[in-house]
Amino acid sequence: MKSTLERPNKSNKRSQALKSLLEKQGIEQITEDLIGEAVETSNLKNSTKVVTFGTEAIYKAHTQTNITQSIELFNGLIGKELAKAASELDIDVVELQAWVDLQIEVPAKTMLTLLRMMQSLHLDPLSEEMGFTQYEDGQWQVFITIEGCSKLLNQHPQFNGLHFTQADTLVDGLPEWIECSIYRKDREVPTTVREYLAEVKGENEIWKKMPRRMLRHRALQQCVRLAIA
Repeated sequence: MKSTLERPNKSNKRSQALKSLLEKQGIEQITEDLIGEAVETSNLKNSTKVVTFGTEAIYKAHTQTNITQSIELFNGLIGKELAKAASELDIDVVELQAWVDLQIEVPAKTMLTLLRMMQSLHLDPLSEEMGFTQYEDGQWQVFITIEGCSKLLNQHPQFNGLHFTQADTLVDGLPEWIECSIYRKDREVPTTVREYLAEVKGENEIWKKMPRRMLRHRALQQCVRLAIA
């Protein structure tokens, strides 16, 4: 489904990134048997023939169709899941499409994951209940915000409370770790997650101002992920 916000010939960075990825994969799909084969193509402009040796022409012919089909497939899947997510959460589909279009750096696969998690968890990224994070190695991942965690906990019928514990040992005046325990009515023991400051501490301004709160948030997010989500 195409949004009314789309414009002709609009640059699509997500499609370009996917195309680049598929081109790299296409190189591996070409067998060694094709090396050295000649591909004869006609130059329609001057009716002369151009003979190209090696795998370059084979590679282009082999991958171009697959690349185009794969991009169309991903775009179709995103459109389909977007419409379902908007309907499930009672969100205006044009508004959700506009939000998705703004996430131009996010890979299509990660976007699909978010749209499907929206439906399964009933969380709304437009209300900042979900979002994306990118790691130092360039990988993207969907994450549930504190607002999303609070919503999941308080709406879950089996939620029976939570408890935080912090280390007595300090690192630069801060607790070495914080634990979060979530209790459920249908389980005998709580789910407990411990997050270490040295492993999750960020360098942005919010971590400098409120490091304890941010460490507690990380412990809560990971615990909700295991116990509820």
